Amino acid sequence: MTSSTQRMPVFFVSHGGPNLLDDNEYPYDEPVAKGLRAIGDQIKALKPRGMVIISGHWEAGRNSLQVNSKSAIPQPLIYDFYNFPAWMYREQFEHKVDPALTQRVVELVAQKNIEIEAVDRGLDHGVWVVMKKAGLADAGFPITQLSLYKSDSMEDHVRLGELLQPLRDEGIVVVGSGMAVHNLRDLFGPGGSRSGGVRPYVAPFDKQIDEAVLGDGAKRRDGVLALAKSELLRKAHPTLEHLMPLHVAVGAAGPGTKGTKLVHEHMLSLSWSCYRFE
Repeated sequence: MTSSTQRMPVFFVSHGGPNLLDDNEYPYDEPVAKGLRAIGDQIKALKPRGMVIISGHWEAGRNSLQVNSKSAIPQPLIYDFYNFPAWMYREQFEHKVDPALTQRVVELVAQKNIEIEAVDRGLDHGVWVVMKKAGLADAGFPITQLSLYKSDSMEDHVRLGELLQPLRDEGIVVVGSGMAVHNLRDLFGPGGSRSGGVRPYVAPFDKQIDEAVLGDGAKRRDGVLALAKSELLRKAHPTLEHLMPLHVAVGAAGPGTKGTKLVHEHMLSLSWSCYRFE
């Protein structure tokens, strides 16, 4: 792939569920909707050659990865959610794909002898829902989704992001899509409740993320790895797949970058924090 004169930033976005597309729940001027739309506007203004996005909803093997868009035909969207209104399963997200971008990701990852397979797979809702809310349907550039490892290793996911750094000089925006705080057990599980206000671990863990990623870029890598030792980790993330995209994003950003917080919103047992690194 040819180089770009402008080095692309890296983003981490919190993506929520398909109800993000419900304008009654997330109207135009609601903070999350407004913030995601602003992120979409920033990405469109960059005029990227493409996007590589990592979602918390796709894990491959313990030591292996997968990347979609093996062929030039976009695959059907994945509606990986349950018991939502019927109209949400009819939503579409028009987008381009580029097998050359997929192969570039394979090349970058495989050079470190990591097993990676190009497959034909649709985008899951951790990609298409949040990108649609951000206004990036039919945005004109290809979108390639890369899996996570099926692993809680923060170190491995930071290293994965580091392998993607060259893409930024090739006009490619790298995006991690997860949730800053994601405890669905406290929301929907036994004893869970959609009332009672913001849970007591949400703001403190969100602050720990801010402290890790918004300060000295040279210390950011150590900062996000230190989240593994947080006493709040397993309250904020009973499972870690929605946090790992942040670690990939930090790896892709590298040490010589500034972190900016773009969205700050807490809801019950969730945090919608979003960041830009450049």
